[in-house]
Amino acid sequence: MVIEKEILIAKNIKDAWKVLGLDFANPSKWASAVNHSEGIGDNFNDSHCSERGCSTTMGSLREKLYEFSNEKYTLAYEIAEGMPSIVKYATNTWRLVDLGEDKCKLQIQMDIKTGGFLGSLLKPIMKMQMSKLGNHLLEDFAYYVEYGTPHPRKIKAQKK
Repeated sequence: MVIEKEILIAKNIKDAWKVLGLDFANPSKWASAVNHSEGIGDNFNDSHCSERGCSTTMGSLREKLYEFSNEKYTLAYEIAEGMPSIVKYATNTWRLVDLGEDKCKLQIQMDIKTGGFLGSLLKPIMKMQMSKLGNHLLEDFAYYVEYGTPHPRKIKAQKK
């Protein structure tokens, strides 16, 4: 299943890339679904780490970069550990698009492959949940880039 989302951001692409790409290891600063995160591994292209570990509302994940470009404002990673057994493969691609002086667009594409009978059975529910998560990630990111502070949803999650 492929889930694609996008959001307009009222900030320039370089400011947005500072958060998305240059601070890849720290989505816990802005993502309401991420409680803690840290960079792991050696440099990858222009990123200071090749992987990140995240403690999320869904459990612990390890995400491994396979694409990272400061010039294209793009990164992509595979969820290497932490997905439920019905998920056979999961990737996320994040791309910023320059729309002028003080605006850009963030596009994400989640590609999730499920397996087995249970995977087929739960696929529609998983698609709904991941679509909602994608919406929250976009909103959290845009808010953080535009206002320099976490989205109210993130602040509420931190208090729990």
